[in-house]
Amino acid sequence: MNREQDIQLTFNEIVRACDGDADWVVNVIEEEIISVQGSPREAGFSGWQLARIRRARRISRDFEASVPATALILQLLDELETLRKGRLEDSNRALPL
Repeated sequence: MNREQDIQLTFNEIVRACDGDADWVVNVIEEEIISVQGSPREAGFSGWQLARIRRARRISRDFEASVPATALILQLLDELETLRKGRLEDSNRALPL
């Protein structure tokens, strides 16, 4: 799905998707788990941002993690995913044709 076809959500829709905690959503934005243009309460949010913020909410809830800890966990998971993709690409290049 390219960006032009992506959904656009309001701040209130994002808050509803995250158990109705507007302050938590603002904290997530302040910790740069997702980035927005301008004021969080006036920004539009993409489907990717919705998925990312819902993942952050699950991590926060399941591990009783603070927002800064959740940001760190997500950063480590992102790095792990990048490393795994790199290893997969390296192993695919090593295969004979």
